[in-house]
Amino acid sequence: MEIHPHSHVHHQKKWKDYLFQFFMLFLAVFLGFLAEYQLEQKFERNREKEYIHLLIEDLQTDTAILHNQLPLMRENIRGLDTLINQVYLYTEGKADTRIMYYTYHHYCRNRIDFELSQRTVNQLKNSGNMRLIRDSNATNILANMEINFEQLKEQTDFYRIRQEDASNFGMKIFDFREYQKANIKEDGTLNPNDDGFLSLAYSPPLNLTDPKYLKEFAARLGYYRNYLSGFFGRLERAIPYIEVAINTLKKDYHIVLDDKQVVKKI
Repeated sequence: MEIHPHSHVHHQKKWKDYLFQFFMLFLAVFLGFLAEYQLEQKFERNREKEYIHLLIEDLQTDTAILHNQLPLMRENIRGLDTLINQVYLYTEGKADTRIMYYTYHHYCRNRIDFELSQRTVNQLKNSGNMRLIRDSNATNILANMEINFEQLKEQTDFYRIRQEDASNFGMKIFDFREYQKANIKEDGTLNPNDDGFLSLAYSPPLNLTDPKYLKEFAARLGYYRNYLSGFFGRLERAIPYIEVAINTLKKDYHIVLDDKQVVKKI
């Protein structure tokens, strides 16, 4: 019996078959890359909108802080004007030392401190995600915010220096015992408004009454008052710019406010 081996016929593939297989493999890889790229782009766009959402909240918070604090700063400026006037009147024997004590403790020794929100700017910088912000208006707003934060810090530091200079000088003029007598209540608690001086039946004396010393005090008060007034003006002028920035971001990123004035994305 003869055994015949099976014959295997091998068909040689044509170059078109190889080209087609390569094309299909390339297409699969390319489509996968496109899908991944689109997914990454969508994720980054969503992250960008989230940061802009937070940025708008920061700017709205800053506006609310300024609207709340600026009237207090204006009141302080007026209080310092009264104190300066009373100091000069004292050199003429016409001052009411009750008013002097009150305006010194309430408007000179007390300082208005506030801090604008840097939450979003810090998050973008610390996470390295500043690149996600692709809108030119938004990048300009963020750049201006960084500059303004630095300027605000410098101005605030100098404002504190002026305030502390006048306050410390006044400590030599005003008797702390008179402050306690006027503003410590019977139960031992402190009157936070410092207006106990205005109810005194007598005129509390000063520690120092030398006209030259009092005029130097008035000058230090004046430097503080004038810087505070300039600082107030710069902050007041910042409000319209912040409001324009908010409206620009809302327009560019299609963000609206609902009836409760809460920012939401659409």
